[in-house]
Amino acid sequence: MQVLMGGEMKDVVVSTEYLDLDTMQIVEISNEAHEFKYRDSRFCRCKDIIISSKIKLAKGNKKEIKEQMDANIRSRREKQPVNFPNAGSTFKRGKDFITSIIIDGCGLKGYNIGDAYISDLHAGFIINKGKGTAKEVMLLIEHVKTVVYNKTGKNIELEIEILGED
Repeated sequence: MQVLMGGEMKDVVVSTEYLDLDTMQIVEISNEAHEFKYRDSRFCRCKDIIISSKIKLAKGNKKEIKEQMDANIRSRREKQPVNFPNAGSTFKRGKDFITSIIIDGCGLKGYNIGDAYISDLHAGFIINKGKGTAKEVMLLIEHVKTVVYNKTGKNIELEIEILGED
């Protein structure tokens, strides 16, 4: 099994040990019990705390693996705004659309509220070009969701998880 960019944790996780906050017991579950789906697992729907996961990676030629890792890093640098602080991909891919393409199509690349910007490189990322605040990011997220819905009728969902309100 070779996992390249685009691979998923469901393909490599063997088991996970976590603290069940209801029972305060440490529990170990198998891959299947994770209920993996696109950008989702049982841990997205609870407050349990993951302690560790056992993963199984494929064996391979060290030189070929290093070349693939380097290619993945180059691709990420070319396609994602790694030169600015960001929380990664802000919005989930839609069921029948690529969210960043829709955001770009709505003319939102480069749109900003304060120092929070829709990346010019990849419209699925919100970047901080200085002293952007959480409030600016939240206002920008709501603006993007509203514009996309008004122009396309598509509801876009967050990929990031908001913890707290301020």
